[in-house]
Amino acid sequence: MKLSNRLTIKEILERTIEHFTKYEIHNPRLDAEVLLADLLGLERIQLYVRYDQPLKKDEIDQYRERIILRSKKVPVQYIVGHQEFMSLDFVVGKGVLIPRPETEHLVETVINFIKEKEMESPLIVDIGTGSGAIAVSLAHYISNARVVGVDISPEALEIAKKNVEKHLLIDRVTFLNGSFLKPIINAGLKPQVVVSNPPYIRRNDLEKLQAEVKMEPKLALDGGIDGLDAYRQIIAQSVEIDPDILAFEVGFDQARDVAEMLEKNFAEIHIIKDLAGINRVVIGKRNQAG
Repeated sequence: MKLSNRLTIKEILERTIEHFTKYEIHNPRLDAEVLLADLLGLERIQLYVRYDQPLKKDEIDQYRERIILRSKKVPVQYIVGHQEFMSLDFVVGKGVLIPRPETEHLVETVINFIKEKEMESPLIVDIGTGSGAIAVSLAHYISNARVVGVDISPEALEIAKKNVEKHLLIDRVTFLNGSFLKPIINAGLKPQVVVSNPPYIRRNDLEKLQAEVKMEPKLALDGGIDGLDAYRQIIAQSVEIDPDILAFEVGFDQARDVAEMLEKNFAEIHIIKDLAGINRVVIGKRNQAG
């Protein structure tokens, strides 16, 4: 898309929306506005107030680069480098899964459980921490919690550490590199709470995902043949640490299968729906006799 050097905000948005529509971008207006507002350091609503403001050449050049990336289906969050989650702003990049609104139900469920139990200085483990969005959010909203995030990807952990620093939580959030609960077991830790949004896409469904989602790390998406591999491993390994609660995000049709796995080791099983009415969170509460 050709952009002249004397375009106003209104003109450049109109051209970008038309261009994105041609390239079958799902939300052409929203994406055009988000990319420009972020570039200019404005809120989206401020773009309308400044519709007639001309853009500088370097602003147009930078915006053009963003348009090219988005036209190639690079997610907006990777282009701007951040995403909101639990009303907090997180650094994101190509090495991590983009935090999504449905995962907030998982975080809220854990927060409610800890507050109901009035846990003092609970140790929480976040398996597959990625950007650290879950770990940081839990530490932010539970001021007495200590959180350990685990991820097999060193690249993901580098981004997670940036988010811990950004939210001033380096004294209460730490990370371990490794597979599922193995680093926790090896370290001799005994967390009261284990939480995870593991990879749960069926392997045969990976190619059916939107182009944008395919750009996210396969490691964070591929749940094996039936999408349940990570749940099996985490639940099996959890026996060695015996947490009070094990909480998962699950795919739209996986809640019953995950609940049945948890029933072997946990006395209470709860399935929680998201705002769309989809079974999104499955929790196992420890068998008190164990």
